[in-house]
Amino acid sequence: MPNKCQIELNKKWVCECLSRVTKEEFAWVLVQEPGFIGFGVVQSDKIWWPPNIPENSPDWALTSDLRLFGEKGEWHVWRDWDGKHYARLLQLKDINEDNSLTEYHVLWGTDVKNGPSPWVILFEDRGTEIWLPMQGQVKNEKKNSNLPLRLKLKQIIDYDPKYHLAGIVDAALVALVDSSCKEVLTPAASLFRTEPETGE
Repeated sequence: MPNKCQIELNKKWVCECLSRVTKEEFAWVLVQEPGFIGFGVVQSDKIWWPPNIPENSPDWALTSDLRLFGEKGEWHVWRDWDGKHYARLLQLKDINEDNSLTEYHVLWGTDVKNGPSPWVILFEDRGTEIWLPMQGQVKNEKKNSNLPLRLKLKQIIDYDPKYHLAGIVDAALVALVDSSCKEVLTPAASLFRTEPETGE
């Protein structure tokens, strides 16, 4: 696993890390905190959150997990038992393909409905839903459905000489893909019509 470092998690830190995970002007971020679990879009000075998140979310101090990812790699941030945030950067160019596995995790959402532009709600009959800024990019016509979407992960395998065991030591989100495993891109910021909720 790449070296971890202690950080102060906040909007500014997330935005400043954008260039480490992508060459583009935006990247996905997946956040888990007590009031919100879901996706946002990060730019160099803004974070765009879906319209359903509670006011003043995310609460950076209570965020338990954050993954900022793009075609270059992933920043993974977690809140440890000591209440402090730690981070590690895994860059895809440093991954030895012989020591990694690609895996796909299916997301909720077999149906889609439009929310405020450019957001859509992916949902299931059981009530589970997730918001993504993808109007016009996902469809659920029976013959041509590209749902459910999937998270593409790279799992890193390493050997522990102390215990003489090999196993998965780290995993990184590297893309959001459709049902045929084709990568799905986030929209350009020009598609957003209102100012983002940025959370400090």
